[in-house]
Amino acid sequence: MKNAIIALLFLAYPVLVYFGLHYVKPSVLAALFALLFIFRHFSQAKYQGKIPHLNVLLFTVLALLAYSAIANSELALKFYPVVVSLSFLSIFAYSLVKPPSVVQIIASRQEQLDDNGVKYTRKVTQVWCVYFIINALIATWTIFHEDQTLWLMYNGLISYILMALLMAVEFLIRKRIKRRNASKA
Repeated sequence: MKNAIIALLFLAYPVLVYFGLHYVKPSVLAALFALLFIFRHFSQAKYQGKIPHLNVLLFTVLALLAYSAIANSELALKFYPVVVSLSFLSIFAYSLVKPPSVVQIIASRQEQLDDNGVKYTRKVTQVWCVYFIINALIATWTIFHEDQTLWLMYNGLISYILMALLMAVEFLIRKRIKRRNASKA
């Protein structure tokens, strides 16, 4: 239950930052999120070994939050979605260079993959890399946009909808490919 609450807090990060900045200093928000992030990381330690290099996310996010806390920087707080996207990009891209790919690792937990499955998961990992690049670029653009509600809307809602849409489309494509391969067999 506590992991679900912490996950919800991180999903709500843009909302909490946007409204929280009206009441507390950026350094306070950064320190609170850094503590939550450390707690979340160590409470989910059993999952850390499953996906290689996940510590990249821990170190980059903590560095950003530490900087934000020390510098009392609202701007640094708003870079969180960018840093998360770029961290995941580096993890996913590195897994393409040093297989297995992240998507292959995740898929292998649910089913045995043949050569076609490995190739497919590699392509899906590449698609996620493109998503992370686009997401980081848009998230960066929203930071510097005049209307900060755009930052809130994109990073707190639209990016999640796009991520869910990508997952849904991939799920449908995967089911279609499985049916096609089953009919050939």
